[in-house]
Amino acid sequence: MKKNIKETITAQMIEMIEEAQETGADFTMPFKTLGGRPHNALTGKNYRGLNALWLGMLGALTVATYKQWAERGYQVQKGSKSIPISVPLMGKNKKTGDSEMYGFRAASVFASNCVLHAETNEPWIAPELPTVDLTERLAAVDEYVSNLRFDIRHSEQGGAYYSPASDFINMPHREQFIATDTSTATECYYSTLLHESAHCTGHKSRLDRLELKNKKGYAFEELVAELSAAFLCNHLQVSSSPREDHAQYLKSWLGALGSDTDYIFKAASEAQKVMDYMDEQQLPLAMAA
Repeated sequence: MKKNIKETITAQMIEMIEEAQETGADFTMPFKTLGGRPHNALTGKNYRGLNALWLGMLGALTVATYKQWAERGYQVQKGSKSIPISVPLMGKNKKTGDSEMYGFRAASVFASNCVLHAETNEPWIAPELPTVDLTERLAAVDEYVSNLRFDIRHSEQGGAYYSPASDFINMPHREQFIATDTSTATECYYSTLLHESAHCTGHKSRLDRLELKNKKGYAFEELVAELSAAFLCNHLQVSSSPREDHAQYLKSWLGALGSDTDYIFKAASEAQKVMDYMDEQQLPLAMAA
C-alpha cells in the first residue's frame, strides 16, 4: 500500500473514532460463539466496551459472578479461574440529584464452562450455533494468508485470538460470522483473520514486537493489529474504505490509552511494518512462478 493511502486511511479512522466517541457507538462482536455476544447468565444483559472485547476474545460469552451462578442453580467448580472485568460505579450528583457514573471497580466473573448444576451435576448448555456460511470466499485473500504459513486453527468453542506462547491463531468457523450494522459477514471474517494474523507477526521469530507490547501495553498492540487489518482490507480489496466497526473497536482500546490519538499514528507506523512483512512473504512464491 502506498504511503499516502495509509495516511489517508489513518486520518479517516481518527475522524470515525471521534464520531464514535461523540455518538457513543459501541463495537459489536462479528461472530457468534457459545450463544452470541458476551452476556451475563443471570441478567441476560450484554457486556459493552472493553469488557465485551475482552470476554469475546477469551471465548467467554456466557459469564456471571460466583453468587450469580449460585442464583441460577449452578456451582463454580473448584480450581476454576475467574476473569477480571470492570463494573461502573454509580452515584447521585449532589447538585442535580441525577444518577451518574463516577468511576469503575474491579469484579470477577466465571465462564459457563467452569460451572455444573448444583443438583444434577450437568454442564451449562449453550445455544445451538448457526450452520449457514454467510461469508463469500475470496480466493486472493485466502492465498495471501496461506502464503504467510501461520498456524491457523478453527474452533467453535473459542473466540478469535493469537497465542504467542504456542504461536497459533484461533478463529471461529466461517459460518459463525454474521453481518453487523456496518459490515458484511465476509468483511467481518477476513478483517478478524487479518487482525489476528497481524498479532502473529509480532512473534520473536518474525517482527519481534513483543518487547514493544510489554513497554506500551496490550492496548497499543490492539491498535497495531486493528490498523493493520484496516490497511490490509483495503490493500486486498476486502473493503474499499475504512469501516465504522474498525473505528468502534479502536475507540475502546484508545480509551485505555487516555484517548490520545497520537497513539494511532505510532500504531500506524507499526502497522506499515506488518504489511511490509506480509507482502515480503508473497515475493518468493511470485519469483518462483
